[in-house]
Formats: sequence, structure tokens, C-alpha cells
Amino acid sequence: MDSIEPMKKSAFVMVFPLMLVTACGATGGPDDQEAAPEIAASQEAIFVSPDFAARYLDCDEFAGVGLAPFASVAPLVPDDYIVIEAVPGMAIVVAQAADCAEISVNGHLARPGVFAQLGVGVVPPTGAGDRNFYQIAFATTHPSLAARLRLLGVNARYAPFMSYEITDISGPQADLAISVPRPVGLAFDLDGPITVPDPSAPSNPRTTFNYWHQSAWHGNILQENAVTGIRLGEGSGLALTAVGDELEAILGSATLTFPFFSHPETFDEAVLTVETDAF
Repeated sequence: MDSIEPMKKSAFVMVFPLMLVTACGATGGPDDQEAAPEIAASQEAIFVSPDFAARYLDCDEFAGVGLAPFASVAPLVPDDYIVIEAVPGMAIVVAQAADCAEISVNGHLARPGVFAQLGVGVVPPTGAGDRNFYQIAFATTHPSLAARLRLLGVNARYAPFMSYEITDISGPQADLAISVPRPVGLAFDLDGPITVPDPSAPSNPRTTFNYWHQSAWHGNILQENAVTGIRLGEGSGLALTAVGDELEAILGSATLTFPFFSHPETFDEAVLTVETDAF
């Protein structure tokens, strides 16, 4: 699609108070008040340049690929994208979450954090990347990362009460429990038994996962995730439970299993490069 003309400075300044409140879905609670300085800094930074980079280090992750009714998924994806119909009447959906020793934005604000996202499999719109998904939702405990994405028009939320827990560890066996409470309508839990990745196993080659989202302000936004040092475990018994009504309607069920790919992972580093007006 054609690039969308950037917002003029005067209009940008006029909407600043509203955007500051809504940048992370603020509710006025103590967590939103704590995040306010980083949200304000993100507002200022995005005026200078909407494109940015983030970095995830030393992460435990789960990624699962399943199916949802094409008829409920396709309306979520703009016409600039082609939804993959994996089998007749069914689209590919991905659920991903990770707990990282460090998340940083543009080399700053480094802290431990959790992030999660939901996506729909699409044909690569620019022919790049190993996997391409249209992003339905993104959530993180890192307020600046959430704010930068949300201010671009991505469906991102600051979610300080997200959790990613590995418990009952007995050798390589353990239980994984993930809770993603925001966005509220797309909230989900994900849990089940896992075999944790072997840290001494050879890592997979660098893999690039592209997540896309279309914004009224910044056109088609590319979130390119270049991931190195991936090691896979086994998680075929995991299932996602839709907590939000919107997500249950999209999936056509309260639960989602992952017949194509269902693995706990570790990775050394992921470099997230965010590009606006990507095509």
C-alpha cells in the first residue's frame, strides 16, 4: 500500500495527552503510574523516529502452531496480506511467549521481562523471512517496548502481571504455565508438561520471524525478529485456553492445541527491528 503521510507536529502535540493515557492501555493503577515516565519518553522518541530496535537476551520461550477457522481469522487481516489456508477452511495461528533475562529498547532500559504475541500465518508480503505472521496482539512487562509499539498503532499492551513459570522440574521434565492477561479480549493461559531443551545440544541456525501489523498512521509495520542460539525441547501436551471472549470467538473454541509445532525453547539472542511503511 502507499505510504501514509506522517502526522504533522501540531496535530501530534494536540493528541499527546490522550496518547499518553492510552499508550499502554492505562487504567490509572499503580503499575500504569510507574510506567508513565517510560511512556512519555517513548512518545518523545517516536516523534524523532518511529523506527526502532529492541533486543531479547537469554530467553526461555514457547511457540505453538495450530489451526483456527479461516472465516473467523481472515477478517482480522487487511487486504494487503494473503492468509495461508493450511487445510480447507482453516488458517494457521501461532502463540508465542518468552521469559528473558534482559529486554532493552534502542540499547537502553535493559531489564528482565516477559513478552507474548498471537499471529496468523500469511504469505511473505516482501518475500523475506523464514516465517511470516500477521500480528493480532502483543503484550509485554517492558513498558517502553509496549509503548513504542502501541504508539505506532500495533495492538500492543503493557501487561505487568504476565507470567511465565517453569515448575516441578525433575531432570529434563517440568511443567510450563503462561498467563497473558492483556489485551483483555485476547487474554489466554497456556500450560502443560514439557521436556526442557538440552543446553549442551547444538543450536539451530539463525532464524528470522516476521510479524506484521497495519497502522493508520505508519502503514505496514514490520517487526523482524532475528533469533540466534535456538534449542528445542518437547511440549506436545501443551494447550492454550482462551480467557478473553474475542479470542474464543476467533479460535471457534475455548482451547487450542498445536499439532504442527509445539516446543519449549531457549535462545541466546533475538534482535527485533521495527520498520514502518515497510511496503
